[in-house]
Amino acid sequence: MVVLTIVAQKNGETVYFDEPIPQVHYMRLVSCSLYNSWHNLNRVGQINLSQTGETLASIPGGHYNIHTLVRELKMNLEENKNKAGIKFETNNSSSVLRITSKQGITISHGLAALLGTGTRLDLTTHINKLNTPSAYFIHCDLIDPSNNFFNGKRSDILAKIDIRGMSYDKVSYPSLPQEALRECSTGQHVHQITLSVKD
Repeated sequence: MVVLTIVAQKNGETVYFDEPIPQVHYMRLVSCSLYNSWHNLNRVGQINLSQTGETLASIPGGHYNIHTLVRELKMNLEENKNKAGIKFETNNSSSVLRITSKQGITISHGLAALLGTGTRLDLTTHINKLNTPSAYFIHCDLIDPSNNFFNGKRSDILAKIDIRGMSYDKVSYPSLPQEALRECSTGQHVHQITLSVKD
């Protein structure tokens, strides 16, 4: 058995071995530490007046939870004098976020996808949850993609990890007992390994 500890500064980094490792038949991820740094709003999100198309709020792409999203929207609306009278209420009895406005508003596609709504909002809209990533998938170039543990499709996934923690936190996952040994496809010796993380 060989145990590797890999510290990478960027995603998808390849590690080269000074001395080759004998052929790898099976492997598993024992533990890892990851920074929560995905973006659930990939481009600028906008709120516009439905009738005129005038931009009321514009927030940058980035990682948002319900509280940081509301804070950013409120600050942006205040700067633009909140002409539609938009209000946000978090954690009310019927949803995690309720948006009310005095006029009809539209929102950009990226922001609509994050909120799980259409682009046109009613005068009162209830949001039940943000559409944020729920799991990391650890990919490894040594995994045999023909023997997959997800729905029979070809993949080089080594492990699936349910995401914990707040945005930009470094989270340690000390043991991953749910992940079985993954079958590998290598030659007689292994000279390098590439790991990457996707949500």
